[in-house]
Amino acid sequence: MYRYKRILVNLALNDGDPSLIAYTAMVARMARSEKVHFAHVATSLEIPADVLSKYPELIRPVDEQVRSQMERLVGEHFEGCGDVEVAHAVAEGPRLTELLRLIKNNDIDLVLTGRQLEDRAARALAEKLARKATCSVLVCPDDAEPKITKILVPIDFSEPSEDAIDVAVAFASASGTATLTCLHIYHVPIGYGKLGVSYEEFGKTMRSHAVRHYDEFIRDQDLKGIKVVPVFRLDDHPAKAIARVAEEEGIDLVVMGARGRGAGAGVLLGSVTERLLHSMDVPLVAVKKKGYGMSVLEALLNL
Repeated sequence: MYRYKRILVNLALNDGDPSLIAYTAMVARMARSEKVHFAHVATSLEIPADVLSKYPELIRPVDEQVRSQMERLVGEHFEGCGDVEVAHAVAEGPRLTELLRLIKNNDIDLVLTGRQLEDRAARALAEKLARKATCSVLVCPDDAEPKITKILVPIDFSEPSEDAIDVAVAFASASGTATLTCLHIYHVPIGYGKLGVSYEEFGKTMRSHAVRHYDEFIRDQDLKGIKVVPVFRLDDHPAKAIARVAEEEGIDLVVMGARGRGAGAGVLLGSVTERLLHSMDVPLVAVKKKGYGMSVLEALLNL
């Protein structure tokens, strides 16, 4: 899995960092990454004068203190990646803007960021980062175990679904043991009653159409010998259905394609993916083709 040569990791310098770093180490080993950038963005690195006068030992530049803390954390938890180059970056300013700048300046292929369910700011940052980054984003809940044994790929037979399958197959192939489940959520359209059939009867019709489309879709994918198990669910609430299947199947990684086409696709994210970013308790990869939306990003950064 060579697609993630350069990885960026957003460290919050909180209790969730050790598990995020350990998860990054696993991904870097699987991807045979060349370089991993660990970054911390602070809204301000200045220490008020009255605080400095009370605690003169803080005279050491804050960015140096932060860098030392990052180096210690990474040294303790980034294991088994001897051939991977490691860099540490400390930035000051709006977190999203500075992370997007680091993504562009370092030609990043994949971003990893943590997420605490009770931390609204962390959830919002993860969602915005997944929406606006010009590369794939992996959102890793606190305490996620560094393992990939069961992968779930929700699909709707679109081009972004093809991208998601491609990434999921790469993860499964790199792990050597992971199983891959494709989930398609279908629904009964409004107005079915006019046809004189019941909800259940029309549901069976929609399922048969879904199975046929799945067979056509999966036939065109390069699965690299990975066995894929299809699952079909009738549900009007896709995000809830995906979360339910993930729990039932013991899934430990969800891979989803970002929505949108054209030049601005890199800054679009599907509503289902956004909802899952807020609620999933397993790692989720929002897949994007690298570079999508670069012109929009450059405008945001005033480049």
